[in-house]
Amino acid sequence: MNKQVGLLKRILINFYDLILLFAVLYFFTIPVIFLTEGNAILNSIIYQIYLLVIIYLYYAWFWKKYNQTLGMKIWKVKIYSKYSLEITYIQSFKRIIFALLGGHLLLFFQTESLQDIVSNTYLEKID
Repeated sequence: MNKQVGLLKRILINFYDLILLFAVLYFFTIPVIFLTEGNAILNSIIYQIYLLVIIYLYYAWFWKKYNQTLGMKIWKVKIYSKYSLEITYIQSFKRIIFALLGGHLLLFFQTESLQDIVSNTYLEKID
């Protein structure tokens, strides 16, 4: 049986995770709004770094602890390191950066995405 994860399933997983991540970011923005007394915070570099840290922690924690995010769980996919079963925080960081740079585009030409190649990870369907 083929255990590779195709482009369409990866896009669906990312879409599902983005919806959940939006809710998480919204939740963590509420205290910032109260602390700034409702002032606009979009131009604040500190706020943007705060959001990037939350995004990183969302993915890295789920990948490290469960080998899958909630979107991956719904679509029955897990992520593994090529060297061991556990993903490291460095691998998580590389995956996120190269995914943001368009790493899925490589899937149009081959079976591995750019973030998988750079971070030495792979996705696998589970039953």
